[in-house]
Amino acid sequence: MDREKKNYRKFYRIFLILFLVSFSANLFMLSLHLRERKTVPPLPPKEVKEVRETKESDEVKEEKASQAVVPFPLIHVKSKDHFLLCDKEAKLLHLYRSEESSFPLVKSYPCIVGSNHVDKKEAGDLATPEGVYFLTSFIAGKNLPEKYGVGAFSLNYPNFLDRKEGKKGSGIWLHGYSDRLERPPFSEGCVVVEDAVLKELMGFIKVGETPLVIVDSTKYKPIEEQQRLSKLLSQFLREWKTAWEKRDTARYLSFYSRDFVSSDGKNYQKFKEYKYRVNQSKKFIQIQLEPKSLFLSQKGRGSVAIVRLNQDYRSDNFKSYSRKILYLREKEGRWEIIGENTV
Repeated sequence: MDREKKNYRKFYRIFLILFLVSFSANLFMLSLHLRERKTVPPLPPKEVKEVRETKESDEVKEEKASQAVVPFPLIHVKSKDHFLLCDKEAKLLHLYRSEESSFPLVKSYPCIVGSNHVDKKEAGDLATPEGVYFLTSFIAGKNLPEKYGVGAFSLNYPNFLDRKEGKKGSGIWLHGYSDRLERPPFSEGCVVVEDAVLKELMGFIKVGETPLVIVDSTKYKPIEEQQRLSKLLSQFLREWKTAWEKRDTARYLSFYSRDFVSSDGKNYQKFKEYKYRVNQSKKFIQIQLEPKSLFLSQKGRGSVAIVRLNQDYRSDNFKSYSRKILYLREKEGRWEIIGENTV
């Protein structure tokens, strides 16, 4: 028993010595570290200011760079109005606002698109169409199956360009989905957002006016190019209007392509005969145009433009108000109207 006690005391002394040695070493290393920290001089106030100024300069540069480009389809949107851009690849729905000389991004929302990652061509192909569309009506959720959430905005798909390309299908909407249901991974071709997002967007959408541009992926162009095209197409519309008001039918028809198709299905020849007959019977024609938005199609390398405008027509024996979409094509350096629809 005495022997065991002696061994225990011996091991205890060894352990205590090792502990004290380790503690002393750690204390020594800590003192060295604190001494080194004291020898490092603080950053002079001038250098701190320079660092801050460099950071601020970089932020300003980034802001200027973001303002120097615009989304590729955009040419013009009436000031203070909004437009939506759906990026299928990123699965984001962007809300933009038009200002006097810029188009700031208001907000971006996650969205769901068709499972078939190509441009829509056939009914039932589960693809989301790509192009410039307008939200033409709203259907409340109480009148729809629960999967559509609080409601749906219908798109004018297929539009004139889609039909010209032979695309099929219909019923493409921007709609919500119910919180009570599991979030769907894909849509059947519609653009789908959470109910809370759709409710928020309702405060910005004007039925019949707000564009929804759907692209495979967002591209940008210099704002100088956007401004140049905006002036060019605005001049085109002014000259078209002037020829119409002057009842200069030959000049007026020079703004139309030979493969033009009117909203009621007239080809160029039928439209030409109709316009000569109508204009000859008028004593005066007055036109007021309100361009709401102008976009380029990403297809065809920007050679097709979509113009949404409000038109107030008055003559000595007739008057009408219409919401029109004109489809223009650039050919041999000049623009011409290839089709029109009413919204």
